[in-house]
Amino acid sequence: MLLQVKDLAVKVGEKLVVRSASLTVNDGEVVYLLGPNASGKTTLIRAIMGFPNYRVIRGKLMYEGRDVTNVSLEQRVRLGLGMTYQIPPKIDGIKVRELLKELLRRRSAVSEYEEIISTLNIEYLIDRDLNRGFSGGEMKRVEVALLAAQAPRLALVDEPDSGVDVESIMYIAEGLKKLLNKGLTKSMVIVTHTAFITKYLKPSKVCIMKDGVVRGCGGADLIDEIMKEGFKPW
Repeated sequence: MLLQVKDLAVKVGEKLVVRSASLTVNDGEVVYLLGPNASGKTTLIRAIMGFPNYRVIRGKLMYEGRDVTNVSLEQRVRLGLGMTYQIPPKIDGIKVRELLKELLRRRSAVSEYEEIISTLNIEYLIDRDLNRGFSGGEMKRVEVALLAAQAPRLALVDEPDSGVDVESIMYIAEGLKKLLNKGLTKSMVIVTHTAFITKYLKPSKVCIMKDGVVRGCGGADLIDEIMKEGFKPW
């Protein structure tokens, strides 16, 4: 088992956002976390990543059999966790090309640069400041390119299909699939409330989160159920 989340409760400031979350991620799994807006999905994966303002007040996070509940974000990155942002930051003075190549240099993989920018179709963005003036789809494609450059063992992908055109979703899905197929990333947790990306990247498991609680997990057929009935039955 790669990741085990055990009855996690998370506060942001004084607000209890995640009330009870339990899920497992095994090697080779693509786990989709679905739920309506403000259900706690982003808070949960930020807590898994170790963001300092996301306080775990109950439960445990086990990664490769190790308790990482109180391990820093930096150490979790070293252990092989990586994440994309739902709303990526805009940074003046940092070119996409420079950041991508620096991340690739850190794992001696600069040879992958051309394939990454081609797969995500971001050749025309690489000499621009990071996310400055980018569309929603362009920002998400660059985020996945940066994730590919890091090649984390466990990737936490936050709403890659939110506010994104269909063509960008296809590029994003292809980028994520290549990470998995090449064995650079073993498993993924993908947060979505639209499930559009599931058309291009199929889930191994689907978990439903609502009102701060992971209500249950099941197979890919849950996607069809949600598309027909919404989240009310949960």
